Amino acid sequence: MLPAIAQMKLAAAMMSAAVGAGPAPVPVELVPEVAEAAVEPVEVALYDENLRVHAVVAIAHDGSTDEATTAELTHLFRCRQSNREHVIAQRTLAMLADVAEHYPGKEIEFVSVYRATRSEGWESPHRGARAIDFRVRGADLRALRDYLWRTYTEVGIGWYPSEQFIHMDTRPGLHDTAWTFTNGDNHYHPYWAELARHPAPAKQERRPGV
Repeated sequence: MLPAIAQMKLAAAMMSAAVGAGPAPVPVELVPEVAEAAVEPVEVALYDENLRVHAVVAIAHDGSTDEATTAELTHLFRCRQSNREHVIAQRTLAMLADVAEHYPGKEIEFVSVYRATRSEGWESPHRGARAIDFRVRGADLRALRDYLWRTYTEVGIGWYPSEQFIHMDTRPGLHDTAWTFTNGDNHYHPYWAELARHPAPAKQERRPGV
């Protein structure tokens, strides 16, 4: 996070560019601070809905974590049925950090992450430690769902309206998949996915005589 004065200078530079013709230049004296903010880890506040446990961890924008945080997340996100642990995929953690940054000050409540039971298919992203079922309390989950689907590729985004949570997973090399879970079934290619990536053009206001 940039200091308040640095933020004001950067905002002023961008405002100046907005009324001009070129892109916003970053003041020379702010370059080191902007660069530092870009690499500074994101503070992620987590809440385990099952065990009622709170935790705050630091995750880099690329999903990397230090050794102690990796161990903490591996244990925190363990399978609730088998108690087995697995390191969570870095790309999935990068998305988690993005969600935290997108909703500063809000806690991410996770429902299920790693799952290693006999009933969990071998192709399941949960078994592969690449998926998280979660919600952000107080946030518009539909807006968050659309943001994830619009921003990322090679992912799976599922919407569970009755349970009020979102599933997100990373699936490198595979096609994107979106679904809505209702009445016990996944309904693929939902309307919201199409609208999120290809929003309808805004209607132009027609004036009299035009």
